Amino acid sequence: MRIDSICVGRARRALGRALILIGISASLCVTPGARASVAAGPGGAAGARAVVDGTAGGAETREVLEVIAAWNGAFARNDVPKYFSFIDDAITVITPSNPYRVDGVAHDRQEFEQMLRLGAGRVGYFQELQPRVQRFGDVAVVTYHSRGSYGPEGKERTLYLKETDVLVKRADGWKVVHIHVSSTQGS
Repeated sequence: MRIDSICVGRARRALGRALILIGISASLCVTPGARASVAAGPGGAAGARAVVDGTAGGAETREVLEVIAAWNGAFARNDVPKYFSFIDDAITVITPSNPYRVDGVAHDRQEFEQMLRLGAGRVGYFQELQPRVQRFGDVAVVTYHSRGSYGPEGKERTLYLKETDVLVKRADGWKVVHIHVSSTQGS
């Protein structure tokens, strides 16, 4: 599970795993004065839009950021059903406290729920900071820093993480297909 994998467990999303994603609310904190830029896609192909933060980038980028905010909001509330409503069945999760990659929603959810039952995966608060969206057609890559408290009530630990989330636009909306959460601390 993600919370377990982030030194207690998501903070899966990245994970995060990943945006960094605000004390109990998942409001976006953005860097003042940041602006959108147009960037070349892989191999220098034009058309990919890179957005420095949530303040620019048009309706499609705002839509992705709203999905990330709602998803991380569910994470911050420990709302398992809502959280997993944003996750694709083929999710891949990589977190700092797990030596293995987690593949598939069933395995991710099993670990997520177990860590909540044990208290280690409980989220006290979660903030996504400095989100950046890169769009490549129906794929969005969202990177951000996060800070949050994790663990049993009264024994929470504050963690500072980096997260990258990959979303794909499906018929039923944007779904998270990949989460990679990294620690900001050296090993």
